[in-house]
Amino acid sequence: MRDSHSEKPFSNITPFWQRLPQFFLYPLQGRLIWHPAVYALIGTGLWLLGNHDEDGGFSPFILTIAILVGIGFAIDLTRQAFRILEQTSLGNLRCADFDEADDVHKMSPYKLLLIMIVQGFFVGVLASIHPMLGLLATAIANLMLPASIMVLGHTHSFTDAINPVRVFKMIKACGWPYLALWVFGFILSQCAPIVIMLFVGKLPLTVLIAVAIFAFAYFTLVSFNLMGYTMYQYHHEIGYSPDRDFEINALASSRNNRPLSDDDILAQQVGALIRDGNIDLAMEMIWEELRYDQFNPQLSAHYAKLLLLKGDKAKQLEYAPRHLFTLARAGKAGRIGEAWQQARRLDPAFRIENPDHVLEIAAAAASVREYQIALEIVSGFHKRAPRHKDVAAALVLAGKLLSDHLRQDARALTLFNHVIAQWPGSPAAGEAQQYKKVIEAMTQGSQPA
Repeated sequence: MRDSHSEKPFSNITPFWQRLPQFFLYPLQGRLIWHPAVYALIGTGLWLLGNHDEDGGFSPFILTIAILVGIGFAIDLTRQAFRILEQTSLGNLRCADFDEADDVHKMSPYKLLLIMIVQGFFVGVLASIHPMLGLLATAIANLMLPASIMVLGHTHSFTDAINPVRVFKMIKACGWPYLALWVFGFILSQCAPIVIMLFVGKLPLTVLIAVAIFAFAYFTLVSFNLMGYTMYQYHHEIGYSPDRDFEINALASSRNNRPLSDDDILAQQVGALIRDGNIDLAMEMIWEELRYDQFNPQLSAHYAKLLLLKGDKAKQLEYAPRHLFTLARAGKAGRIGEAWQQARRLDPAFRIENPDHVLEIAAAAASVREYQIALEIVSGFHKRAPRHKDVAAALVLAGKLLSDHLRQDARALTLFNHVIAQWPGSPAAGEAQQYKKVIEAMTQGSQPA
């Protein structure tokens, strides 16, 4: 089934200033947090190694290595930060949602460094003319820096990122909230120094170094996530279309962090959306949940019921095979009968098109005594997919249903004989042979002497 919901317009985006706590939680994801942690551990290790020089000073050799490693860490961190900015701007909330990694940000750290050098050069030139001009230029450069980073993350172009027209276009797209973004960005840039000051004299120097490295890396990731979300919030004004609906994705991907059970929260959210008349939004939310948990019978049932509530018969018939397979795979066979009958009411000729799913769904229905429905599911399967690996087993299942529960031994024998003749060496043929012997023995025993 194609994810047609992702093509709908994005709406009701929560402003970035209402999501500040989430930005601080963002780097705590498993795929991200190890970066700051590794930087801190290696940095501390180099300090301990270099601090044990025989002369009591710091080893020049280790110092050189530490500088090179620090540069490498800065480059790696900046690349990771730009990837976070880009993927967040596309509507991807979690690392697990990221597109496949590429080398598009390979040069971004060097481009960012050049941007800061160019800005510093012009500030220096204006300051040499007059100190007040230098102060004004510094203020403008600081104000432009987040927008320059956002332009660089969006276009990957150094020339665009230093082009005042492109930069101010980005600022204009955000409007007055850009000033709030700049303020939050400035605060984040001061967080690491503040953390260090809080622990100076309270922690051993070795531990303080680890805390300092971790803090700088951590708050860098937070700030780039904030800028990426701001771009997502104003994507229409900037002029691009995200890959996914961040708002719906946020509902789906935050399930593991909620205090209530998944089912309770889902029911509350869906109920509230339905009461407000937002059936489409409720469907989007559940569809996004299904992307992460595709065989969840509760989610699948909610989606099927919303399709029924909306009255979209075409979509109901399109989704019904997936729903039936989900129920079978999840061990919820008791609901298969109702789902099958609902689909048959919409289309009396409805059947399971995917041949890989027919036998599993039919067997699940038979396991809960839905014998007639199981027979309907496998009916005609050998004609629709004559070469499929499950055909023999499906015919045997049909024969067993006919013989054991519908008292149609003659038809069952016809199916068993067909399996024995066509697939003589298969396990299904062995089972068919056993059933055939039982039926024949019962038939002979019932005949008068």
